[in-house]
Amino acid sequence: MTKKGIASLELVAIINELQFLVKGRISQVYHQEKMELLFQLHAMGEGKKLLKIVPGKFLCLTSRKETPLKPSSFCMQLRKYLNNAFIKKIEQKGSERIIVFEIEKADKYYLIIELFSRGNLILTDSKDMIIAALEQKKWKDRNIRVKEKYTFPAPGIDWKKMNEKELSSVLKKSEKKNLATSMATEMGFGGLYAEEICTLAGVDKDKLQKDVTEKEVKSLVKGIKALLKLIEKPAGFIYEKEITPFELKNEAVVLDKKTKTYNEAIDTLNPFEIISPYEQKILSAKRIISGQTKSIKKQEVKIESNTKKGETIYDNYQPLQKIIDFVNSARKEGKDWKEIEKELKNIKKIKGIDLKNKKILLEF
Repeated sequence: MTKKGIASLELVAIINELQFLVKGRISQVYHQEKMELLFQLHAMGEGKKLLKIVPGKFLCLTSRKETPLKPSSFCMQLRKYLNNAFIKKIEQKGSERIIVFEIEKADKYYLIIELFSRGNLILTDSKDMIIAALEQKKWKDRNIRVKEKYTFPAPGIDWKKMNEKELSSVLKKSEKKNLATSMATEMGFGGLYAEEICTLAGVDKDKLQKDVTEKEVKSLVKGIKALLKLIEKPAGFIYEKEITPFELKNEAVVLDKKTKTYNEAIDTLNPFEIISPYEQKILSAKRIISGQTKSIKKQEVKIESNTKKGETIYDNYQPLQKIIDFVNSARKEGKDWKEIEKELKNIKKIKGIDLKNKKILLEF
């Protein structure tokens, strides 16, 4: 699996699944790798749970625990402030790839996990003063330094609250090459989910932004809301290069495995795994073969079904032809479909008539 990080939409799904940890207690903290921490928690009514945090990549519940012989100084600081503390809230900062845990012991603390870029994990007090940071950093507009105030990065567009007017405004100002690219980069969906929203909305992903109609904007907003609804109670869908919280509409990608929760699917990732180009080619070839095998089986089922239909038509050709001739004759005489329906009801083989779609259901 080549997926190394998660998109904003995927983070929403993970946080939705982690809400049962609220009111739970942090019992221990482990620093397993340089950029991987493990929180041992006691969730109300659930017992012991393990939360893996890999800044810059993802976080998820896990069943695997590796205890280092000696905790790092950063780990010791986290233990000092967080052991036996209670989780009060778990929230995403807008639509950013940032998670904020509000934690309470004798005082209130914030554990901030940054999943963008290289990532970071920061502990602050109730006034946002930094107590500890996995990595201390300096940028033009913000610093991550102990004893300095933590400031969030400048916010982007919050797609979770986006309405038709806001979406239309973004598209009009966009200089990206097409609709999908604009949604992927300027709204933070990423390419996969930008295309999925376009598919749900029935809008051409390659359409120029200026050509998107008001009706299509409305459909796109509905598509976004539909995805938000889907990830309220997500599951895990594992593909060759992606792990998604719902099944993709794109038939070109082949589903490898489904898991009960999205966290369970994310836990299959190894963020530090290095796969050689040769292994990648072998894995890709295997998945292509698997996809083609599944496609052949689907076609075989269709062939069998259509063969049976053909045989039924052949065996009942004369009565079918009589019904077709009758309907054609009645239409030529100017009879409407309601009149035709009354007369057809006398034929035993007819089990139903769909006037709206002009279809006749027969049973042989």
